[in-house]
Amino acid sequence: MGRLFRRNYDVFAAPLEDTTLLLNTDTGTYHGLNPVATRIWELLAEPTDEELLVRQLSNEFEITPEDCLREVTVFLNELRERKLLVDA
Repeated sequence: MGRLFRRNYDVFAAPLEDTTLLLNTDTGTYHGLNPVATRIWELLAEPTDEELLVRQLSNEFEITPEDCLREVTVFLNELRERKLLVDA
């Protein structure tokens, strides 16, 4: 198992039509998630790693594991940069 990630506990999520709206209370910034990003956010409710995310997502969506890994890696990096994701 690789490095584990989890949601930042200072981030609150709320569904809004076809998106999920995140509020980082530390920074006071809002972020919108599309349905796939929302699914990743749901999976991050418990500490997980990239491998588990890729396996789950490639089973749920029509995407190859290689493409999924590439997309998940980019998204996780964006979450980290925005302080929405932390190491577990």
